[in-house]
Amino acid sequence: MTRLPELPEPNATRFSPVRYVAETGSTNADLLAGAADGLPAGAVLVTDHQTAGRGRQRRSWHDQPGNSLLVSILLRPGVDEAPLIPLVMGLAAVDAIGHLDGDGTPPVGLKWPNDVLATALDERKLAGILAESTSTGGTELAVVVGMGMNLRWSSPPPDEVAVRAATVAEVLGRPVARDEVLPAVLGALELRLQQLETAGPGSLLDDYRKRCVTLGRLVRFETSTGDHEGTATDIDDRGLLVLTTGDGTRLPLHAGDAHHLPTEGAG
Repeated sequence: MTRLPELPEPNATRFSPVRYVAETGSTNADLLAGAADGLPAGAVLVTDHQTAGRGRQRRSWHDQPGNSLLVSILLRPGVDEAPLIPLVMGLAAVDAIGHLDGDGTPPVGLKWPNDVLATALDERKLAGILAESTSTGGTELAVVVGMGMNLRWSSPPPDEVAVRAATVAEVLGRPVARDEVLPAVLGALELRLQQLETAGPGSLLDDYRKRCVTLGRLVRFETSTGDHEGTATDIDDRGLLVLTTGDGTRLPLHAGDAHHLPTEGAG
């Protein structure tokens, strides 16, 4: 078992206030609006149910009320740090599950740019992350990072969800509650942000690469201007996925959707 660093208590992090609402359209949209009105960095919004929750590429997010951790966090990072915030959040989610499991190497991994996958459960999706930014006057940047994490199913999900989604309860083999998971996520996020702010991106990106199950895989990358296929060979120092195509061209990609492809002869 890997010895884990102690997570800070909630009142020892930058995350305040933490506000709960029973239902809202989108926690990300709510905090983006709040940022424009001067809401301070560190504000957290949690809900039981989103009526307009969305993921990357404007996908909807399936949630059963009370069965997911639906949270958004307002940050005001520097311009160079902002593109790394989704990766930071992904690492924090993995760290939090490690703490809940009591082991530094839980059976979860990161699919670039930031889905959290249950690697021992056919790489079904455990959580999705979406970061959105807005300028709040002058050169100040506000970044809202939202995460939907499946905690449990109170009733069987639709078949199309069940085949591609997993829950924290399944990963840990025990029941979990939002009030247990949220403090772990916020504590882990505090430590990862401190790592980025004090040590720079190098060590954080090294940690991300170790957890990234996309690296080394054959990938099809869909963009608004066309598709690319190749092997995911690196995450560069800006957090971009480096795709190496069949002719040896290295393409750093930052916007689009990465699909893991089966390797030749698999199955």
